[in-house]
Amino acid sequence: MQDISIRKQNRAADLEDICTINAAAFAEHGGTGAFDGFRAERDDIISLVALADGKLVGHVLFSPVIMNTPDEPVRGMGLGQLAIAPDWQRQGIGTQLAEAGIVQLREQHCPFIIVIGHATYYPRLGFQQGSLHDVQCQWKDVPNESFMVLYLDQSQSQQERLCGVASFDGL
Repeated sequence: MQDISIRKQNRAADLEDICTINAAAFAEHGGTGAFDGFRAERDDIISLVALADGKLVGHVLFSPVIMNTPDEPVRGMGLGQLAIAPDWQRQGIGTQLAEAGIVQLREQHCPFIIVIGHATYYPRLGFQQGSLHDVQCQWKDVPNESFMVLYLDQSQSQQERLCGVASFDGL
């Protein structure tokens, strides 16, 4: 396996590579244009890229979400996008990217992360079905097994307080 480095996405040239990777990785889903604007317009996101020999081969984007709890709205993050160039998939790069972002969010005291994704992939990162914690997606047609939450504060009282409808901020 090749050495992979991960850094913050902070170069304009990264955006073109990210769009190319998205087009290949999400072609069957109609692309991910809604998130492209986040990288250019928002400063409250975490966008990381993976490089192999200086070539961008993957990226992850975490963007703000709001959970409308019974008590008050709580801000967290959503793992809005994780994509690896097809030739680089199944080598652990996606896991490395996601884990790097989760570490940053834990250090920033983010209370939770939500994701809409593969039901067999994201549990390896600690995500659980939102329905197990009474957390619902803003979009009713998202399959139950695809909408997941990861609590970064593992105390039971924190998990009991954080339930409700979670919405991506700006989508």
